[in-house]
Amino acid sequence: MRLELLLHFEEPFLIPYNYPRPLYSLIVHAIELGDPLIAKRIHNNRRDIKFVASRLLPLGKTKASKNGLLVESGRVKLFVGSAAWPVLEALVNGLATGAGRLSLGRRKLLWAEARPKKAPARFSGKRFRTLSPVNVYHNSPPNGFRSWDLSPVGQPNSPFDDEPTVWRELVFENLKSKYLMVYGEPYDGDFDIEVFPKSVRSKMFRIKRDDKTGKYTKVRAWHFEFRMRGDEELLRVVWTWGLE
Repeated sequence: MRLELLLHFEEPFLIPYNYPRPLYSLIVHAIELGDPLIAKRIHNNRRDIKFVASRLLPLGKTKASKNGLLVESGRVKLFVGSAAWPVLEALVNGLATGAGRLSLGRRKLLWAEARPKKAPARFSGKRFRTLSPVNVYHNSPPNGFRSWDLSPVGQPNSPFDDEPTVWRELVFENLKSKYLMVYGEPYDGDFDIEVFPKSVRSKMFRIKRDDKTGKYTKVRAWHFEFRMRGDEELLRVVWTWGLE
């Protein structure tokens, strides 16, 4: 399930270049206003109900600045998906009741509009693009590396002989765990994903700050276009969790 959100902030609104953290905070705060118990589950249980959000898409004239992209109208659009409808329902209710209390980048949310986005009738064989940057990491890569953010098309300095293959294997394992979460049974079918190399774009994000050192943990994630093949039930889970 996926929602299309239209948000109107105080003008001029700044979309930070490093937007994931403030955007995540805004969404979780809105969910908390809509249903505190759901927000608590999202915060406390990594394997429980979750959501995925796109980047903020400006509407109207923009201007680049040192800290981000200024949107003169204050209006932005984004998509939020979740396999659990109560998460999206809480988000909508929280946005409706939180106008004037919710903010992003010191700009208050003035009003919000939400509408469901219709899923494709069929997924297998169609061309898609990522809804949000995809980060796939390995905690124990070879050759002495402590951790590694994998690219879907490989990197010159990779510790892996065939990084794209490892990337696909880890993606499949992750999707099978999400399938189990949604349907309550293991997935035993096939899955294949074809990434179009010319569409691949990477970006480094700051995701967490160490309270002792003050330094941020950074990850590299990728946007790309791709084509999937497999059972429609699994591919619907894939779309729900972040494919456009």
